[in-house]
Amino acid sequence: MFSALMLCGYTMNAQNLTASLGKPNASLAKHQPKLLREVLNELESRYQVMFFYRTNLIETATVNPMYANEGKSLERDLVSAIGAHNLAYQKAATNLYVIVAKDITGKVKDAKGDAMPGVSILIKGTTKGTISDPDGNFKLDAASGDVLVVSFLGYETKEVKVTDAETPINVALVESSKTLGDVVIVGSRSTQVRTSVETVAPVDVITSKELIATGQIEPTQMMSFLAPSFVSNRQTVSDGTDHIDPASLRGLGPDQVLVLVNGKRRYQTALININGTVGKGSVGTDLNSIPVAAIERIEVLRDGAASQYGSDAIAGVINVVLKKSTGTQVNTHFGQQAMGDGRNLQFGISHGFKIKQKGYLNVSLDVRKRDSTNRAGDFLGTVFTPAGGNPTQAQREADNAAIAANGGFDRANNMQVGNSNLINIGGAINFDLPLSSKVDLYATLMVGYRNGKGAGFYRYPKQGLQNPIQVDLALFPRGFLPQIESTIMDQSLIAGLTGKTGSGWRWDLSNTYGGNSFQFDVTNSNNSSLEGTSRQTSFNAGRLQFHQNTTNLDISRDFGQKLNLQSFNVAFGAEARFDMFKISEGEDASWRNYRPEGKLIGTSRLNYAPGSQVFPGYRPENAVDVSRRVMGAYADIETDLTKSILVNAAARFENYSDFGSAFAGKLAVRLKLAEEFSVRAAISNGFRAPSIHQSYFNNTSTQFQIIGGQTVPSNTLTVRNDSPVASALGFDALKPEKSTNLSLGITSRLANVINITIDAYQIDIKDRIILAGPFRRTNAVVGNILTAANVPADIQVVQAFGNIIDTRTRGLDIIIAASPRLGKGTLDFTFAANFNKTEFLKVNGTSRIPATLDASNNYFFFDRAEQSRILVGNPRDKFTASLGYRVGKFNATVRATRFGEVEAWSPTTTATNNLDEVFSAKTLTDLSVGYQITKALKATIGANNLFDVYPDKQRWFNEGNGNLGSGLYGNTGEGRFVYSRNATQFGFNGGYYFLSLSANF
Repeated sequence: MFSALMLCGYTMNAQNLTASLGKPNASLAKHQPKLLREVLNELESRYQVMFFYRTNLIETATVNPMYANEGKSLERDLVSAIGAHNLAYQKAATNLYVIVAKDITGKVKDAKGDAMPGVSILIKGTTKGTISDPDGNFKLDAASGDVLVVSFLGYETKEVKVTDAETPINVALVESSKTLGDVVIVGSRSTQVRTSVETVAPVDVITSKELIATGQIEPTQMMSFLAPSFVSNRQTVSDGTDHIDPASLRGLGPDQVLVLVNGKRRYQTALININGTVGKGSVGTDLNSIPVAAIERIEVLRDGAASQYGSDAIAGVINVVLKKSTGTQVNTHFGQQAMGDGRNLQFGISHGFKIKQKGYLNVSLDVRKRDSTNRAGDFLGTVFTPAGGNPTQAQREADNAAIAANGGFDRANNMQVGNSNLINIGGAINFDLPLSSKVDLYATLMVGYRNGKGAGFYRYPKQGLQNPIQVDLALFPRGFLPQIESTIMDQSLIAGLTGKTGSGWRWDLSNTYGGNSFQFDVTNSNNSSLEGTSRQTSFNAGRLQFHQNTTNLDISRDFGQKLNLQSFNVAFGAEARFDMFKISEGEDASWRNYRPEGKLIGTSRLNYAPGSQVFPGYRPENAVDVSRRVMGAYADIETDLTKSILVNAAARFENYSDFGSAFAGKLAVRLKLAEEFSVRAAISNGFRAPSIHQSYFNNTSTQFQIIGGQTVPSNTLTVRNDSPVASALGFDALKPEKSTNLSLGITSRLANVINITIDAYQIDIKDRIILAGPFRRTNAVVGNILTAANVPADIQVVQAFGNIIDTRTRGLDIIIAASPRLGKGTLDFTFAANFNKTEFLKVNGTSRIPATLDASNNYFFFDRAEQSRILVGNPRDKFTASLGYRVGKFNATVRATRFGEVEAWSPTTTATNNLDEVFSAKTLTDLSVGYQITKALKATIGANNLFDVYPDKQRWFNEGNGNLGSGLYGNTGEGRFVYSRNATQFGFNGGYYFLSLSANF
């Protein structure tokens, strides 16, 4: 900086300067206060030097006569003039002086007088600030008149004006549990400090303390019990989705919410959900890959924000803010299900260092181990004797004889229906390094490793004698339960420079790289077509990889003072993003059919099922290595037009190399009708670009569906959108989903204790992308098309991605929170609710297959089971009521969460054969009690789902008649699925009890 400033200096040498110091200037001898600016100008003229300073430092500063009259030496005169204004000078060269604000010092304490480390101290209207050290002390170069914004999550934010007289500055923060009152960042690029009741859009703020207090160990499960409109449920017997939980916001899909980390776009997973779960066909972002120990808070913006942040932000934005605090924080957790399985172990630690007083370095490590759970029912079908879903009495008797001859068979433990087994290790480094008074270097590094193990459907001995042959009886004479083992790797690096120019422009240049890989390995399985000594039971089935690189330039400035407004923030910027997706083939034995001629058994020739059972490997023809380029630009204005009117307007344009362009705009307004009451409204359009996975993913897999009360495996081909098969079925190239978002809400803060927000919304989505299917070969129209397209005869079902449906989602969010003093303690109360309903506005056919309904309300490509996953697969309502009390060293919290009704529909239905399931609303109660053992150590014991509540069991179609011989077991998969795996409200693991210890040093 100094070298640049010297270009404007004089050529005066040191001797001339020294000589001039003794020459008094009578023009300084004034007997009335003068502006400091005038005095500095006179000193420049008298001593032939130059001063550099920020104009706002001395705008209104005056100098008393005693300071303007000395005339002794440059240094003495300069110190006399600026010393009373908390200013200092730095000598850059013999003739050049830079005037800066002095470091002011202070200390932050809580209401008890204890020092508070890690508190944020920010100069209002700037990005300049610091954090308090482990003793609560801070130092910051600030001038008289600057306003310090002192904030810490869980405490009321306080503003303190810097004066000449007050140093050090002592600040006492008052504790508050009100997350609604926390300062929020997401949804605005303004530097104005706003709480969530003051923003133009609804925002939930969830602190790290609240996340840990849930007794959960994974971020998605934590948020499910804290954010009313957020839903995430673990899946079972669903291949890769057993290992990465799909999550949704406001009743929409996992890929219709954008995830940020420290305000920067987070990459999506490599996995695309193609099995029969909620979120089928979507590509989500894995929140569980973020170390819990590194999280400071999570901000959930519940409003369309594509114009502000880009694609995917149709339902809203989740911003994960990582820790900046100093000191050490440790948390351990041990818990187990009431049934005796499902043990969870967790250890998290973070440590923060201070760098150059204003910077920080925070390092975090998180280790989680989750044991599997199993809630499978007894298998009621035949084990050794080939039979359909309706075995005869003779077949049953023959099967019982075969079971006895083979030493028996455990019908109760041949499936694993519940949580998969997971080990998750994650680490993060988050730091900020001031390079100068106006430029900071920042970076965030995260890495993650996850190993998972989940099961598929049991392969019974009879399946070695059926078409297709799935069991090698020489290897597994009693059948086998195949396992999918996953190895999931995550890595990301955010690095950037941020600063502020002398004219007040804030800028941020950053690059974000991130990626995820998902390795599929199959164990305890077979490829039934292998023979001889080469037969194996473990297979490398291939790998999915997704990587993303995003470069951003963001520029903003608040022109509020120039326009005589509280704020008029103008922001604009550009983004360049590169998406890369890769499918790597598995080893030959994982996908190949080594005996395509089949096997002759008696007079029947049976085919072999190719590849590893449970998950056939990716074939060479499935392999892809593709990329695309995305260029974008945005503009954003936010202004307090008056003390009562806040307006935000934004627009964004993006261009994609693989399909074209998209545009989004937004207008939002908040009207403050009274000090305690505001109304807010927003209208926007948005878009979600098809993920690169949806454009290029393809594979062959075995998928199980309940058809007519029978669990039917189908050899399923998922084709690329640009493939000849998709074209033969009439699919057009994918285009963006387009949304229109409307919202209207009220906010209120009563008696500075109670916060209330109520927000209604409507989200219309046109050309919504789904995994269209199943196109069943048994349908005459589909069969002819597949035959003409040379689809192999063993392929029974085809599915492809297309812009198939238009939907409308309407909903209401309600949050009421209060934190009054009660006796010697504080009572914390929160009530939160979400209501949502999605309906179809239109179902679009392809150019070859029109969208016409059959007798079962099915389309060829969108049956009732697929429809129910979108309409009723997630709860349409969710209520949470939490009551806590804190006094002295004790705290206790009780929380009740009501999950609304969900449904799972049968693919087909008739008047006499209706397998639709409706699962009633259920309420889970959580209880925890904590005690502060020492100043640093706290223990918490608790119970989640205290009363061991389960969802409704699935009914048998012939419920109550006791006629097992009919073979009609409803949707239970011949008794194995006691609880639905197609629609889950909160899982089906039952009660959970835990102990956690946390320490802060």
